Amino acid sequence: METRTDVQPAAAVPRGRISLGLAQSFAIWLLIVLAAALITHPLVPWVAVTAGVLSCVLLGKWHQRRSRPDSAVGAFTGAGLWLLLLGLLLLALNLASMALHDFE
Repeated sequence: METRTDVQPAAAVPRGRISLGLAQSFAIWLLIVLAAALITHPLVPWVAVTAGVLSCVLLGKWHQRRSRPDSAVGAFTGAGLWLLLLGLLLLALNLASMALHDFE
């Protein structure tokens, strides 16, 4: 039976961290929200959301190519997770403002 000499121990392989990918994708989404808030053109939010998703996917692919699968999972998860959470936050803010507004 042969023994493989090219296998590295699991501790020596850089894996990355899921939280690193999530934090990087969160930073991307913060920049997207900032850009959408500062630029008042009606197409900017749609272009910004598309750019945000593509940026997170490209970040995840970059982590995959650098052999950081955990960070890649975080970046791919952040592409949808932060978009969903920011959308829910916007919806909650709108509902709260409607509840506080006096209708006549």
